[in-house]
Amino acid sequence: MRFKNILILFVALVVIVAGFSLAQKPPKSRAGTTLAAYKTIDICDLGNGIWRYSGEIAVWNEGAVDTVGFTINDWIEVKPFNSAGPEWIKLGDVFVNYMPREIPAGTTQETAIVFPYSVDLPAYMDGYIRNNVQLTILNHSGSLGTPKGPNPKATYMGPIPPPPCEVISGCTYTQGYWKNHPEAWPKGYSPEAFFFLSGQTWQQVLDTPAGGNGYYILAHQYIAAVLNIANGASVPQGVQDTLDLATAWLNIYTPNYCTGAGSCGLQNDWAAVLDDYNNGIYPGGPPHCDK
Repeated sequence: MRFKNILILFVALVVIVAGFSLAQKPPKSRAGTTLAAYKTIDICDLGNGIWRYSGEIAVWNEGAVDTVGFTINDWIEVKPFNSAGPEWIKLGDVFVNYMPREIPAGTTQETAIVFPYSVDLPAYMDGYIRNNVQLTILNHSGSLGTPKGPNPKATYMGPIPPPPCEVISGCTYTQGYWKNHPEAWPKGYSPEAFFFLSGQTWQQVLDTPAGGNGYYILAHQYIAAVLNIANGASVPQGVQDTLDLATAWLNIYTPNYCTGAGSCGLQNDWAAVLDDYNNGIYPGGPPHCDK
């Protein structure tokens, strides 16, 4: 895989967080709200020169009022490896079904609005590939009546050419299953091992109610996703990229970092993507296990 080293992960983490700095400023008007989002991109090969570009857009609203006039404009774009400039070329538009929908005030991971997307477009072998989405609302804080919102981007980090689309293996369990069945944990993973900088074991982290704390919201889904993969479930590239970002973040922060109101919203969105994977509903991911 390209760019798979910890330095790139930390750079990616900084870039994504910086991209949401506008969305995380305090509201300037009681009539306005704020919006943030996180997204993934997966690519698989359908054959005959056509690839499937898919993933999820997770959106949350940290403001005190519901959004008004919410829209999604999404597209796939590319840039040649030898390009010296910042220009990206649109490969094709992506239809995302968001109507009718507004994002409720105070959206948390448990109530996150997650929009799946998928489009079949020509293969692109000669450069970088990313998904670019512009989210807008008409009541963004400080810009009432003017369409405004975050513009998250997700760059594909997987192999070129990508794997065939039909390669899906295994199934996934939710974090509740792994919490209650420590005897079923895959070889190499112990419930008694310490979980990053939390000061707790993996089992203790699962046993700790999240209570709105973004660290535990993410940690619960992270643990489940890691155990599902170790248990033989295939992992789409967008989920793996999310796990890599979460790993880098968990190596730095403790649960105390996410105690403030509205804190760690980006981590909540990572958790929302991993939650879909663990529930077997992530696009291109394995199904949920029957038992």
